[in-house]
Amino acid sequence: MDDIRETLIKVLKKLDPTIREDSVTIKYVQNFKDRYDVFGQFANGIGLYEFAVSFDEKGNIKRDHVNMIAPHKIREELEKKLYDKGD
Repeated sequence: MDDIRETLIKVLKKLDPTIREDSVTIKYVQNFKDRYDVFGQFANGIGLYEFAVSFDEKGNIKRDHVNMIAPHKIREELEKKLYDKGD
C-alpha cells in the first residue's frame, strides 16, 4: 500500500503541485491488470478536494477527476458556527 501511496502522491502533484502530502487520504483502491483506480481526498492551501484517478505502475495518468469539496475559509466559518458554544 505504501508504494501505491508514493506513486499516488507523484500523480496528484502532477495535477496540483501545491498538495499537502500529509493530507492525502485513500478511501478506495482497485487494481486492474496494469492500472490502479484510487479514490480519496487531499488538501492544499485553498481547500479540501476529493479525487478519482487511474494510473499505471509507472505513474502515467489514464484518467483523473479532482473536485473541490470546500474552501478552507468557508469550512472554518461553518465549524465555528456549528461547534462554537459561545463561551
